Amino acid sequence: MNSEKWLIIGTDARLKLLAKKLSNPERTVFYKSKTSWDNELNQLAIEQEPDYIVLPIQPLKVEVPAVLGLQNATIFCGKTNEEWKEILEEHTVHHYLEDEAFIWQNALLTAEAFVATFYQTKQAISGKRFIITGFGRVAKTLGHLLRSIGAEVIIAVRSDVQLNEAKAFRYQATYLADVGEIEADYFVNTIPAKWLDAGINEKIRIPIFDLASYPGCLQEGVERENYELLPALPGKFFPNDAANILYNSIVGQLRRRKSC
Repeated sequence: MNSEKWLIIGTDARLKLLAKKLSNPERTVFYKSKTSWDNELNQLAIEQEPDYIVLPIQPLKVEVPAVLGLQNATIFCGKTNEEWKEILEEHTVHHYLEDEAFIWQNALLTAEAFVATFYQTKQAISGKRFIITGFGRVAKTLGHLLRSIGAEVIIAVRSDVQLNEAKAFRYQATYLADVGEIEADYFVNTIPAKWLDAGINEKIRIPIFDLASYPGCLQEGVERENYELLPALPGKFFPNDAANILYNSIVGQLRRRKSC
């Protein structure tokens, strides 16, 4: 029996560890630390004809006119832009960012990694006031963790649904448009959109930690000194745990597919 061939791509440490976890006598695993799909990857895909390809969370830049050699591969990917949607439209694609188990466990690691990041400021969390924007999985897990340490958490959201959901969880909640009027010590963004305009930026004087994906929440032309973009925290602080989560997601999706 021919062994499965896997191609894992990405610079995140969790992907390198994922390649090791997937390796066994029944699999041949190739790992490439890259941020772009280039001629080398193109040639590797053509020559090796991988059965499975794992792409990083952020879409790779495409440096070649066409991505060849992927016709029969099953793809596991994070985010896709219009270019990658077109490339992958003829393939079987699994989006691990849509796997609920992966999303929640990754959110838990993100929250814990933020705490590790914050402690590098040599400030205590207990007794501080944090504004968290959004009320998705990361905001919920982070808010819960910060409150358990002794922080006061204010949730700032865009929708009536999330406002009332946050209130139901006994948070002080406000609309995002009014966030500049709230007094706090630190500001944490979890909304993956460039919503912070110049007007709001002038009102927010406290340090901003941005946990959303690149390019963060700052709109074009908005600049500030006390702003830190912190994407992919699980892979930076807990690469082995993050790799386990991704491995379980991929293996789980394959098992569900084969059982159908």
